Amino acid sequence: MAGEVERVREALRALEAIPDAMDRAAACAEVLRDWPDLHRLVADVRQQAVRTAKEQGHTFREIGSRMGVTGETAGQIAAGRGRSA
Repeated sequence: MAGEVERVREALRALEAIPDAMDRAAACAEVLRDWPDLHRLVADVRQQAVRTAKEQGHTFREIGSRMGVTGETAGQIAAGRGRSA
């Protein structure tokens, strides 16, 4: 699990390493243009994962603990009322 998260972080940090300033600016602009859709995708994947974990018998408290949030927040995420963070 942590490997995927770190690869996403590394990919975003790689923007800083683009040598040409114009290319770097263009790449950042492209990511930022797509950011709302990417954010929604991550939120949707998270919501489905929380729902699946609940269906597998885990409590919202357990799910929230694993995610670093409260059980109440995990329940809100499952219901589609989760915060963006």
